[in-house]
Amino acid sequence: MGLSFKGRQKVIALDIGAYSIKVVEGKENKKGIVINKFFTIKTPLGVLKDGSILDKDLLHYVISEEFKKRKIRTKDVYITINSSKILTREITIPKVDEDDIESFLRFQIEDYIPVSMDNYVIQYKILETFYEDNLEKINLLIIAIPKDMVEDYLDLLKNLNLNPVVMDYQPNSIAKLIKYNSLINNAYPTEDITFANIDIGYDSTKISIIKNGNILVSRIIEIGGSYIDQSILNFNEFTVDEIEDRKRKIENINRIDEDDESHGISNIIKTSIILLTEKIELVFRYYLSRRPDNSINLILITGGVSNIKGLDNMLSNMFNMPAISIETLDNVDFKGKFSDYANSIGTIIRTSGV
Repeated sequence: MGLSFKGRQKVIALDIGAYSIKVVEGKENKKGIVINKFFTIKTPLGVLKDGSILDKDLLHYVISEEFKKRKIRTKDVYITINSSKILTREITIPKVDEDDIESFLRFQIEDYIPVSMDNYVIQYKILETFYEDNLEKINLLIIAIPKDMVEDYLDLLKNLNLNPVVMDYQPNSIAKLIKYNSLINNAYPTEDITFANIDIGYDSTKISIIKNGNILVSRIIEIGGSYIDQSILNFNEFTVDEIEDRKRKIENINRIDEDDESHGISNIIKTSIILLTEKIELVFRYYLSRRPDNSINLILITGGVSNIKGLDNMLSNMFNMPAISIETLDNVDFKGKFSDYANSIGTIIRTSGV
């Protein structure tokens, strides 16, 4: 994390999740980001749990075989991860020179968050400088990743004969992607808009409140696609592939026809999403209560579950604000589904700070 984008050469970006690994190959040019290859690798069951690698050999094997099949020769790799073990905090410190922030945190970090520099890799991003009681202060976003988690991913990439350049954090990847573009779906501007990114993954849902590239709040909810699948299996004898096929056949989660063979599954999915939204509402309330002028303007849905038809309208009605999936971005040339690959694409973007 925190390393600069090296020129405009082609890079690989990996978004490694418990259900699948999203891979993009692309580069930055004068017009923006160009993605020339993208594909998904199924993550073997039990290989990954809450961001931690449980079976390095099997994960190495499936990535290596897919890269051989796809004839991937690019060596520089950017990776984005997420875990409930990754700590994020917004802290306020006395004003110091930017060059001295790292050393300040090295000695003072435990005064702000319960971590040891010996066990975590600490990164920071300056959110703002301001005056309080005639003293100049700095608001920082702190991201603390367990050192053993970082080392496991670096070892994985090196053993794949790849060159790890950047390790990123999924909410930060999305924050950069939003800031890098000025228009989403040719209709929604990004500047000075407060986004709630709801990233519904397989084992959890990530909620990030983002404005102008800054992560204002980031939380993980332990409900995701696996919870929905298990809820379906509690009432039906389906294989995993059959569940996916039934979900794809749903025309609109908001209009359930009892004569449709998928109506039972639709009801289960809708009930699961309602439970999820109740927990999302708590995150929204927390953010809105912090300052009287805080607001949320737009919900941005990403992750595999975002492909359920009608989910955007369902969330829009529940939270009384627009809810969209990304279909186009004005500064990214990409032919796939943005909702699936947003984290990977955002990882390619290099900015100063985290």
